[in-house]
Amino acid sequence: MRLVNARELDPVQFEAALGLQQRLDAARDPQLPVTPAGELRAAFDDNASDNAHHERILAFIDDHAVAIGHVELTRDPANSGLAIVELAPIVSDASSVLLGELLRLAQVDGRTSVIAWGDCTPAADALWTGLGAELRFTEQESDLDMASVDAELMRRWIDAAPEDIDLAYWSGRCPDEHIDALVATANAMNHAPTDDLEIADTAFDAAMLRADFDARDACGIDYLGILAIGTDGSATGATEVFVNRFRPAFAWQWNTVVLPAHRGRGIGRGMKAAMWQRLRAEAPEVATLRTGNAQSNAYMLAINTEMGYKPSHLMGFWQADAATLESGLSRSKTGGELATDQY
Repeated sequence: MRLVNARELDPVQFEAALGLQQRLDAARDPQLPVTPAGELRAAFDDNASDNAHHERILAFIDDHAVAIGHVELTRDPANSGLAIVELAPIVSDASSVLLGELLRLAQVDGRTSVIAWGDCTPAADALWTGLGAELRFTEQESDLDMASVDAELMRRWIDAAPEDIDLAYWSGRCPDEHIDALVATANAMNHAPTDDLEIADTAFDAAMLRADFDARDACGIDYLGILAIGTDGSATGATEVFVNRFRPAFAWQWNTVVLPAHRGRGIGRGMKAAMWQRLRAEAPEVATLRTGNAQSNAYMLAINTEMGYKPSHLMGFWQADAATLESGLSRSKTGGELATDQY
């Protein structure tokens, strides 16, 4: 078995990696288009953001790509000891070897705590808990069929929004005149539930958001935002959608947040309805909009259900000390618990 950094793949290796990714896509979401070559190349090259460092490692047996690993090393000072890892497929000899390499990269960078995330399946839970991690947080992914949304309901949500709130629309990079308002909404996302995860709040500033705009663009993402602005020019809320230029039929509803002082006034519903109208007008190719919400966030889940979102996947987030995971891997190599060859 060989491990190759995704940025160093030769053309034959890249085609093998693309085939693996597309098989994984088709198995997970058979109703959605698979990842095309341009999107995968952009993801493999992704290291444009000043906010995080990414490494993606491929495992090969002969000329066959059998697993993909990803480690994200945030540059947020409040979380300087944290690494986030992802494996696909989740249970295999290859993914176990990959995890060892991801842990090595994390520890070389001084990371001591690891959050592993992915589909919350019995196999994934058995893997991570078997290595000593705990399931600390679950997130419900849900999909919205854009064409099936009740347009009249969306108009009612917009009409019911407070009259003292204006909506500001932006694309790509938030205009300088609104960047402070957007920073306020980004920091308000720290109120979103993280349940039992040991993760610190991130203090966002304008430079961090601008770096994120550039990183998304480099990865082929069109960043669409709507800000809810009060009469004094201050932020009351925001909602953001990522439209994938490589697969525009499949888009992501990202953050939706209302600042605490303005909650319960219908601002969130109004923004989400306005974004739906905007997408239908400006990006009619978007057929499916996916979002993710903490299972403990009953309020937002209820709004999404009312809008027409339907559950698609349950995501799990397991956490452990890096040393605990490393020790678990060492035990598995002698006991064989992870050697299930499901690639």
